[in-house]
Amino acid sequence: MAENNLDALIAKNIGNLEASIRRIEEEIDPRINAAAWDALKSALKNEAFFFEDGDDPDESWFAPRSWIVNEDSDPWFELSARDGSQLDTWLACYCEPRNEREAIGIQWYYNNLYVRDYKAILETHKDDLKNIEAAGFRRDGNDIYLPIEFDQNAIAKGFAEGDLRDAMAPISRAVAALGEIMQSFQNLRDAMVAKAG
Repeated sequence: MAENNLDALIAKNIGNLEASIRRIEEEIDPRINAAAWDALKSALKNEAFFFEDGDDPDESWFAPRSWIVNEDSDPWFELSARDGSQLDTWLACYCEPRNEREAIGIQWYYNNLYVRDYKAILETHKDDLKNIEAAGFRRDGNDIYLPIEFDQNAIAKGFAEGDLRDAMAPISRAVAALGEIMQSFQNLRDAMVAKAG
């Protein structure tokens, strides 16, 4: 019965719902993603990191400048949700992710190794992984990521006032956590580059 009532409510408001989705995709998502990226750049200090700007979080990445070879890096970090998120909008990833993998966060990615080689490196760097996890990063299989918890009310207030900077404050805290254990990521990266040879 409750589902029938929900379906009826949706049917009565479909025009507004369609307009809302369009506005999220065309206006709101780009604005909140730009605010988050700016906050990340500010917190990381532009001179220490290389930033590849993209149209959305899946196309943007960052890495220490010392990791850059031919304007590329492997491994690298993203400020995004984990691959496989089933949410339809970036706004939902900031405001109401259903789990930590769907939340916006600092994600560690690699592409230059076979999975078995990467697993072997993780196995031999258990102390580094302990440091990374102690800083709040999660491990899910081979994935390493730091979900960021945003305040939905602060985001709504930021949109109302036309300034999302205060709502992006959790990014600074995540960057601080990353800074605490950057040497551990450096150790993983060095081992990965040596193995890829």
